[in-house]
Amino acid sequence: MDMQITRTAGAVARLRSALGATQSDVAKKAGVDQSRLSRMEKGEVVAPDEIRRALGALSALGSEEAGGFLRFMEREWRFIEPPSYWNPERASVEIAEETLEKIEAFLGDEEQPWPLRRQLERRKGDLLRASSFLTRLKHNVAFIGDIGVGKSTAISFIFDLLVPAKAEDRNINRPVLETGAGGTTICEVHIKSGPEFGLSVTAMDAADLTDLVADFCAAKWAMAHRKEGDQAETPQVSREVERAIRNMSRLVRKRTMVDGKPHYTDPIHEVIADCQAEDEFRARVLGAMKLDERTTTEIWYESGTRKHPSEWMRETFRAVNNGRMSDVPMPRSIGLIVPDFGKSFGEFEITVVDTKGVEDVAVREDLDHRLKDPRTAVVLCCRFESAPDTTSQALLQHMKQTFSERFDTGKIAILSLPRSGEALEVNSDTGERVLNEEEGHALKGEEVTNKLNSQDLSDVPVFFFNVESDTAAQVRADLFGQLSRMRETVSERLFDLCDAATEIIENHEKHAVTAAIEEVARRLNTFLRGNGKLGARERHAYEEVLSTVHGVRYASTLWAATRRNGEYYGLNIVHQIGVGAARDARLRSRDWFAKIEGHVNELKADEDLVLAKHSVDQIGAVAEASRRNFLDGAQRIAMEIYREPLTQDPVWNDCASEWGRGPGFKNRIEEHLRTWFGDTRPDLKETLDKRLNALWDRSVIAPLMQLTQEHEPGDTSDSEDENVLAFPSTASA
Repeated sequence: MDMQITRTAGAVARLRSALGATQSDVAKKAGVDQSRLSRMEKGEVVAPDEIRRALGALSALGSEEAGGFLRFMEREWRFIEPPSYWNPERASVEIAEETLEKIEAFLGDEEQPWPLRRQLERRKGDLLRASSFLTRLKHNVAFIGDIGVGKSTAISFIFDLLVPAKAEDRNINRPVLETGAGGTTICEVHIKSGPEFGLSVTAMDAADLTDLVADFCAAKWAMAHRKEGDQAETPQVSREVERAIRNMSRLVRKRTMVDGKPHYTDPIHEVIADCQAEDEFRARVLGAMKLDERTTTEIWYESGTRKHPSEWMRETFRAVNNGRMSDVPMPRSIGLIVPDFGKSFGEFEITVVDTKGVEDVAVREDLDHRLKDPRTAVVLCCRFESAPDTTSQALLQHMKQTFSERFDTGKIAILSLPRSGEALEVNSDTGERVLNEEEGHALKGEEVTNKLNSQDLSDVPVFFFNVESDTAAQVRADLFGQLSRMRETVSERLFDLCDAATEIIENHEKHAVTAAIEEVARRLNTFLRGNGKLGARERHAYEEVLSTVHGVRYASTLWAATRRNGEYYGLNIVHQIGVGAARDARLRSRDWFAKIEGHVNELKADEDLVLAKHSVDQIGAVAEASRRNFLDGAQRIAMEIYREPLTQDPVWNDCASEWGRGPGFKNRIEEHLRTWFGDTRPDLKETLDKRLNALWDRSVIAPLMQLTQEHEPGDTSDSEDENVLAFPSTASA
């Protein structure tokens, strides 16, 4: 208990500041020296008695929170890690702790009926998981969108990452993050709070960097040796990658003025002319980058620079992002550290993630991690006129088809980014222009919602933000609301669990409760006996690969993937296999989950089972959790099965050799892969099918079967009874 108080001694300063009292006032009331109180607020003094006296003084001076805080800290937490006093869901967590105490006491009585004890044991684990989620206050807000959509500009204005207005003649030029027409940011950027202004760099893996340089050199070598009239496609690397490699190797194009016009000379031409082969050229570029000297991964602001911190951060970020700092490596991610960042989000510790812009394939592995992370709210950014754009729709469909995500939980939102005057150009139903931007936003919002609803993508919130005219407060409030909704969804589930556990405990003496629970278990057992099998395969996992390859927008994306044995961040073939497997798993299990939902509804409608309502709800909750586990497991298993055989096969040499043979590159790659999946390694699809069936038994049927076993542990006298269903073998898993 004393340790809980000492860990939060800094709360004294917060409570005093909220009250508006001076240290002298509090010290005098508490009967301690003012210097002692100052050290206490800094966390240097950890005497529990003095902290209690300071809190008592604050309470006496009129702070209602101080008394509540003292009572909170005196509380003993046995099951859950104590939350922050200012945690928005503290009351929910406190109720969960109280419920867990009741459950522990009930389970300690071995005379209680086993069906009820099993019910409470299950709810105990669920309560602990939900409480753990709510206790933590760290969350991410990830912005996803096409390159050039205005994502980085919007982030800068929303979160006040701007240089002083006097430093720029136009407001739109104030962002700290580097902005442009696309192809600007080289990697993912994480913005978070810290003690001072600074940048942190996570270096790109050596192998990945070598691959990028190899792509760059191959493209330049091919261009330099292209013959006149050659119609073959020319490989390219992204603008941001080329810019960084040129700066790091000091092979930047030089500009001179000739007759008043800019003229550029490219030193790369000289290097290529001096090399006998492409590999020699590549070695020269890598050598010029002096990678061994690039060891600096943290850069901190120094007041001696006499620059405003945000101006320093903008200059430093752009230098790192463009490879212009001689001692900094090529970044895999860049962290911007800003004091008090995210303070408008209250108690939450927020990290804003500016993801690398979507240039071609939207369903990327790095974006998948953000979409699946339960602690991340995702903001899909798109232009006003194209909302919801192709990328937003593709990712929403991916969430629905691959892991059956709901859209009303705060997880996802669309942020439309209108430019000046665009909202005023919207026509009303009468054909007349809208009167103001608010009306334009409202009509556009209806259009977006209707389009999503027509694709069975309902409940996606739509927000608007014009960086040139709107204040950021409203959109910040909208995003804060998304995070709050995410937590409310878990909190609602927590309350349901607490109510269920409390009802069982309070009604434990009613034999009818036990009988109803056993009847629910018997009926579920009967259902599982007749409906235990996974449906037949509906589509091969590799069909997702073929359709993705067929739909690739830029041949250079596919070219880069063939040079990396299919594992390129912009197009990861192994990841696409996993997506295909998850989508097939969803299709082949769709009818089964519809049946279990119908079964649950039948149980709820049976008046004889009213006393077992929470047991019925538990079936639905377990089924929903099992669905997620099954789909996620299907994706992982497919990637595991295919990764080594696919990435180590010579098929990629055949694919890479197709480059430069004229039009139809994508079609030829698609045919190579179709042959490999269907003819060369047909065994893999059978292995996947076998593993998916084992996964089904393990992740879906087994958890539900546990709900049918209400007999006493070790009691096998009724093992042949129809209320006991043996677990299926998972040896094949």
